Amino acid sequence: MPDAGTRRAGLQIRGLHVGYRTDRGVLQALRGVDLDVEPGERVGLVGESGSGKTTVVSALLGLLPADARVTGEVHLDGDVLPIDERTPATAAAWRAVRGRRLAAVPQGAMSGLHPAHRVDREVAEVITVHTGADRGAALERAHELLDRVGLGGRATHSFPHELSGGMRQRVALAAALACSPEVLIADEPTVGLDAVTAARFLELLLERQADDGFGLLIVSHDLRTVHGACHRLAVAYAGRIVESAPTDRLVEAAVHPYASGLLAAAPSLSDGGWSAIPGTAPDLVEPPIGCAFAVRCPHTRDECSGTSPTPVAIGEHRVECHLVGTDTDLGELVSAAVTEFPTVERRPAGAVGEPIVIVTGLHKTYRSRRWFTHTDTEALVDVDLELRSGEIVGLVGSSGSGKSTLARTLFGLVTPDSGSIVVDGEQLVGIGRRDLRRVRRRLALVHQDPYGSLHPAMPVVDLVAEPLAIDGMSRPERRRRALEALALVGLDPAGDLGDRRAGQLSGGQRQRIALARALVSEPVVMVLDEPMSMLDASVRAGIAQALLDVRDAVDLAIVVITHDLAEATATCDRIIVLDHGRVVEQGAVADLLVEHSHPATRQLFELAADPTRAPIVMSSPSEGEPGHVRTS
Repeated sequence: MPDAGTRRAGLQIRGLHVGYRTDRGVLQALRGVDLDVEPGERVGLVGESGSGKTTVVSALLGLLPADARVTGEVHLDGDVLPIDERTPATAAAWRAVRGRRLAAVPQGAMSGLHPAHRVDREVAEVITVHTGADRGAALERAHELLDRVGLGGRATHSFPHELSGGMRQRVALAAALACSPEVLIADEPTVGLDAVTAARFLELLLERQADDGFGLLIVSHDLRTVHGACHRLAVAYAGRIVESAPTDRLVEAAVHPYASGLLAAAPSLSDGGWSAIPGTAPDLVEPPIGCAFAVRCPHTRDECSGTSPTPVAIGEHRVECHLVGTDTDLGELVSAAVTEFPTVERRPAGAVGEPIVIVTGLHKTYRSRRWFTHTDTEALVDVDLELRSGEIVGLVGSSGSGKSTLARTLFGLVTPDSGSIVVDGEQLVGIGRRDLRRVRRRLALVHQDPYGSLHPAMPVVDLVAEPLAIDGMSRPERRRRALEALALVGLDPAGDLGDRRAGQLSGGQRQRIALARALVSEPVVMVLDEPMSMLDASVRAGIAQALLDVRDAVDLAIVVITHDLAEATATCDRIIVLDHGRVVEQGAVADLLVEHSHPATRQLFELAADPTRAPIVMSSPSEGEPGHVRTS
């Protein structure tokens, strides 16, 4: 952390209020946010979806919509940013700040990179726009920047789609560093990345921050991932910063029940237990009069629903909670809320049935051609595995390990070069299109993105029942089956939920709906592709609970594809570890927790224990990232 004697103004946010006009009224996204990022300091801003994190980023970058209502002040090294003005005159003022003095690494680098531009020209364009450098000088500087973030050689002349997620994120970082900003905002920088790639990127980000001395604001919904990278943490809820403190202090002794709930909302390798914060965030069109967390808090008092809590600060620890009085010593107060939230504990499967899927000697090589060379990537190499009814199997590995290719091969979407796949007694490899469609009816896929995989305007019951329409089943029968499936995944169909639209529901509710939609056709195998990676930490335990309930209630095999070994050990009965297309280790969770020998498995366990722990040896992108294996 910066020395107290050398601190400068840095970034200061004071009393920031932001409201968005809606058909129902003004949605009060931010309700008086105070936040500082000092030069050389690393600050983490964490909270669930709807807590106001994205609005803070938009306000800092001058990207709020024209009709947003804004009050408050933002200072950057003493200069006042025109956050409350969105006119052509202030657009020029923002261009002098955004990208030059205050830069950002956006969430999902692919969305921030032009798909038709080579990445070196993408970075060079940032330099040209902000500094006026000629094309040659800008390209030279772009190559230097890309080299600093670990990209060199052919990768610098690649298009974004030719690079892995981790490599694209490095390109976005190079572009953000192009003009030596005073403050860098990393918005969900590791979302969608596997544990190894995320650790490498965080290591790289911290190296660049240490070398250049800029202030760093890391915005994330996953407290477990960012806390090891930050000097200080600020926890956002319902448009307020409810607790902020030096990282060690907050992690060891979180006071606000919401902050302690976020800390507990992560699986533990030691006992497999993890907690879910019940309920959902309040409606900020009509925010509560008192504490916004009161309806979800296990420590609610009478005053919680009637008056807003008074902020209390003891040194650098600040909290807004009725548990804390103005004369309370925060050093002696630690919330007991962690133990009072509903907890999911690892529980063993019952009777496991016969193999439903048998994979033998599966091999798949991808070949890509560019000019006079071609690249061969061995996606699957002699894969053997079995899936049995009554168990949850975790398919674990870093990006490029072959998880997605194996899943697509199981569904007949990828044809293997050799090998055998038997599903419920039928050979899948080499069968005709009509038979393939029939076999696929016994398989179900739950996609990674609960927002993009469901039609936002369809009623929930119709979404769940839709797969049954192909059978010619009557509408009343389809509705009955859909309601049963919704109840099975923990959603109460008795109210108006079934008639609501998916676009009106939370991420956790949508993912449960996706589960129900997969189950309604009574499959023998259900494959879930990263089912929790895009969900808030506080709702992941609820999805894990739903999976365990489905396993115990329905006779089918469940496959969970994930890069998070901690989630896999907390949810699954058996784990299969893939590395470079090979099954390198597999076994029951209890056995792997005690003994695991392969280096890939050891690294995944180390990162599950500490997500910010970078690999001992940081490979170059051409070796450590998928996509460039062998060229001839």
